[in-house]
Amino acid sequence: MLNNGMHSKAFVFAHKMEEANTTHQVKLNHFVNLIQTCGMSLTTDEILPKTTQRDDHALYFIDLYYFDQSNPISAEILQLAVQHRVVLFNCQHDFFCEKKALLAGIHGIFYCDDRADIILKGIEHLNENGRWFKRETMNLALAELLNNSPHEELMRKKMLATNNIVFPSLTKREKTIINLVSSGAQNKEIAEQLHISPNTVKTHIYSIFRKTSSRNRIELISWTKQFSH
Repeated sequence: MLNNGMHSKAFVFAHKMEEANTTHQVKLNHFVNLIQTCGMSLTTDEILPKTTQRDDHALYFIDLYYFDQSNPISAEILQLAVQHRVVLFNCQHDFFCEKKALLAGIHGIFYCDDRADIILKGIEHLNENGRWFKRETMNLALAELLNNSPHEELMRKKMLATNNIVFPSLTKREKTIINLVSSGAQNKEIAEQLHISPNTVKTHIYSIFRKTSSRNRIELISWTKQFSH
């Protein structure tokens, strides 16, 4: 289901060091201010909420300023990403693989040197139920899922072996939007290209998700590669 972003709550998880690091504090404050600029209510703490309270937040932003290859992402964070929308920020470019993070269930990554306008665009996209990764990362992850998933291959064979396959009745506009989504275009870009409002794009995408039984863009692209012509 698409999120209208009207009442999104976010949680920022950031470790506090015994010795103050001015650079880290500046970057943390900067990111927090950008989240608030997007109209999200915010809680910041160095301890994650209790398990029974974690559904109260739509997004979890995890500060990785002190992360390096000898200090991996904790099992607690990875487990959090299984059931909740987790986003990493203050990341260094060469410390981990974006594709692995995406396949592990992470919803987005922001780097220490990202510009403010890029961060704002990403947060707004996440607040609309999207993911925030490089297009190359999305394509690589999708390719790996399609190539390695026994479930996807089994579904494809079953569908192709069925004599009475019924494909959804997609409209011409919906097919156009599917092609744009498959190319990596976001809602705002689709709206600008088709000269329609972002809300109209959301309505079309919701209809497309329903017709194709897709829960998100990755599943829609997977469906497109397997069953559309």
